[in-house]
Amino acid sequence: ALCCLAPLAAMADPAADVEQILRDIRQDEPVPQRDDLRRVASINADCAYFEGEYRGIAITVETHPNSSRVASLLLQIPGPDQTRQILPAVARVIGPPHAGDPKHAVYGWEWPAYRTASLHYAPGAGGQAGFTIVSLFYR
Repeated sequence: ALCCLAPLAAMADPAADVEQILRDIRQDEPVPQRDDLRRVASINADCAYFEGEYRGIAITVETHPNSSRVASLLLQIPGPDQTRQILPAVARVIGPPHAGDPKHAVYGWEWPAYRTASLHYAPGAGGQAGFTIVSLFYR
């Protein structure tokens, strides 16, 4: 019975997990040393690229060119739409959204110097579960 509960326990509080990740991996700060992040082949030249998973949340990090500083962070939480549950945690770290469409589960942030963030739900294809997405990046 415990083997069946382990995956559920790991995803017991995705909002707290998202908040912890956002506090640990900060845009324009060096990529932190985390046991759950591993360097992988880069997509963009001169950028470092990291992937990992923390309690069922997929993490992707890319650095600025020729730098160890975080340029973008992508979190993907599998399953049903969790934007409303995760929004307060995201707002505690990066501030309240600057725009939002709660009916369509879409929230956005924009700051000077082309920084932006979003929280939204991406439904799965063909009746499959989708992902709640948190992303911070430069446009």
